[in-house]
Amino acid sequence: MKGKMKDEDKLFKQAISYGLKLADMQGYQITDKRASQKSVSRAVYLFLVKVQLLTPLPVDKTDGPSIKRRLAVWMKRVLKES
Repeated sequence: MKGKMKDEDKLFKQAISYGLKLADMQGYQITDKRASQKSVSRAVYLFLVKVQLLTPLPVDKTDGPSIKRRLAVWMKRVLKES
């Protein structure tokens, strides 16, 4: 994995928020208040893969940092398109 991208943390947080809103609008409740950030990010990642808004990572690369990076890159692309 390359070095940390500019604003990765901010983009990651935006991706989580946006992903949760998308899931809610489609009738999915994919998290609760007690869930850890790692579980929430994984749930958002899996939701976005399921609805084909995100290309899945290779199975051996579905760790926390890889998911965080994938969500940040996705959010950056979404923001450029809007």
